[in-house]
Amino acid sequence: MSGSDSTTDFGEHAARMELARCLDVCLDCRQCVELCGVFPATIELVGTRSSADTGLLTPIEQDRIISLCSHCDLCRDGCPHRPGVGAEAVDLPSAIEAVSTALHRAGRLGWRAGFAGRAVSSEGTLRWSRRLRRLVNPLLGARVGGAARRAMSLIFGLSHSRPLPAVSDRSFTQWFAQRGRPVGGSERPVAIVPTCLVDQFAPEFGRDAVSVIEASGTGCDLVGVTCCGGGLLESGQLDRFLQLAARNLRVLADVDGGIVVLQSGCLDVLRSDYPRLLGPTAEDIASRSHGLVEHLEAISPEVGIEGVPGLPALVGLVGSPRGRATGEDERLAALLERNGIRVVRIESGSIGEGPGALAEARDAAESTTPDDPPRDLALFGLSVVVNRVVEERLGRPVQPAQRLLAALAHAHSSR
Repeated sequence: MSGSDSTTDFGEHAARMELARCLDVCLDCRQCVELCGVFPATIELVGTRSSADTGLLTPIEQDRIISLCSHCDLCRDGCPHRPGVGAEAVDLPSAIEAVSTALHRAGRLGWRAGFAGRAVSSEGTLRWSRRLRRLVNPLLGARVGGAARRAMSLIFGLSHSRPLPAVSDRSFTQWFAQRGRPVGGSERPVAIVPTCLVDQFAPEFGRDAVSVIEASGTGCDLVGVTCCGGGLLESGQLDRFLQLAARNLRVLADVDGGIVVLQSGCLDVLRSDYPRLLGPTAEDIASRSHGLVEHLEAISPEVGIEGVPGLPALVGLVGSPRGRATGEDERLAALLERNGIRVVRIESGSIGEGPGALAEARDAAESTTPDDPPRDLALFGLSVVVNRVVEERLGRPVQPAQRLLAALAHAHSSR
């Protein structure tokens, strides 16, 4: 069988055979063994067999491995066996997507699977969620593991073991349309892709991001793209994903300038999955898509801020696999340190719950560092969902890093 280089039209059997082949190569290599739970789980399952052959894994065991993938693509980057580099031509994320796609097309996953991905990619569903938020939000905010959350899990497939964000009273898109004249002075404003999480559940992330960008002298525009479709892809809904991605590409193709994507997971979808699955038409969009910190990195003045009121001298930076994959976490740490703020890196890693649900989408399968940071350390993170999960784990707030960046930008502009 040829190596996988995209999510293809494999049937289930062929997709599972390709997944087994990829896992065999990965177990021989083991370069990525510490990246996420996929590889340790595979080693553990294969260890129960008399022969170290991943082809002997049952579909249920393969599904367990698939559920541990947080779709961060870190195993694809720098893989010595990736297509075009190694003779084995391994692309494990694509193999995992192919199995999910085959199961979805065969109707094996059921209606609940991927419900959240469909919901956040549908403007109509989100409008109704906002209208019914007084009913919806108490259910989303119900006790983790409690009866209400378990009922939602049975009906909609949402995780009952994860904190879920509440629907905001006013979306970021609504705020942007109603805020009045932008203050940025750039002749070529950047196009903001807020992402569905920021737009519908955490508009304060977007407001702070706009504040940072405009404080740097660049204007901001909204272009009508909110959802990247990553949740659809991860839950095997390839056809829906391709339709949404093609529509987004048509809109973004008219953007004359840079594109700033406010969540690392969605940034990686535009940069990695769009070109991989839609070909050259997506490559120009990918090359012009940047994270917030990446955008600031090129224009932020390298001056110290020691003694500026309101800015902490020491922060805990909560990372994520997607933030690491796109480089946003490291860029943020470098930007803060360059400006005199000491950074304690708090790396999070996959805890491997199934893909598809909102709290299990691209930035969601996270845990916190095993070493609990000091109680007086202010925590900041770039990811909506990761922040929420870490808050639940530590029982203490994690603030949007965009807020810290906004304070940093205003400190510079007031000099």
